[in-house]
Amino acid sequence: MGKYPGMAKLVYNIFGYTNVGNYARAKVFTRLLNMLPLESMKNILDLGCGYGEFTFMTAEKLTNANFTALDIDTERLEKVEKTIQAFNIKNVKTFEGKIAELPVGKTFDLIFSVDVFEHILEPYMPFNDCYERLNKNGFLIVKMPNIHQYSFLPQSTFKDHNKWLEDEHIGQVLDLKALEKKFLDAGFSIYYKSYSDGFWSRIAWEIGYLSKQGGSFVQLLFLPLCKFFITIDQLLPNPQKGNAIQVIGQKL
Repeated sequence: MGKYPGMAKLVYNIFGYTNVGNYARAKVFTRLLNMLPLESMKNILDLGCGYGEFTFMTAEKLTNANFTALDIDTERLEKVEKTIQAFNIKNVKTFEGKIAELPVGKTFDLIFSVDVFEHILEPYMPFNDCYERLNKNGFLIVKMPNIHQYSFLPQSTFKDHNKWLEDEHIGQVLDLKALEKKFLDAGFSIYYKSYSDGFWSRIAWEIGYLSKQGGSFVQLLFLPLCKFFITIDQLLPNPQKGNAIQVIGQKL
């Protein structure tokens, strides 16, 4: 619906997230944020902000904190800037480049990176840079896909998606234990770790993927069912395995 922004806004106001994956991602991210002492955080970095979804979500909640939305993609940052100007958002600034290229002395109380590290080759994942850029007692949140993916329908069903993954997810090489080790090797203490996107979320994603092939009407028709399954997944105890992994590390 990018060609019809007015219609897209109307649909969002009625249905909320129409992308099942984004909806599940936002639910997990919100749960992770709520584990932290957010009221004490003054400077926050969205590492790999994309179009700023999680930057703006968090900045709206933490109006007294200053946010840096960082990305290496010029086009995406231009859209973030347009949003900042359109809504006169005062507590968000953008930065184009890598975390190591931020101004000397620029540090943060929280750095979060949601589904970004899988796009980075493992040797270049910036765990050490994140540690250096955090203030004492600061936190790093990393959420990313598990190397081990579970599905119910045959993989041939998702041929186009899997081709995209091969090209884009060059860093999807970690399981939860390996992600935890990356944090420990960089000097972090482990504050929290878990799997997410368990049984019900995977079913929701597969239904959402198939319904999208049928066009916008079919996608919207199945959207409430997909969100219902994701909600069930969120209400259950953390799964023993899942298609996503997340770790919160603290710099003590």
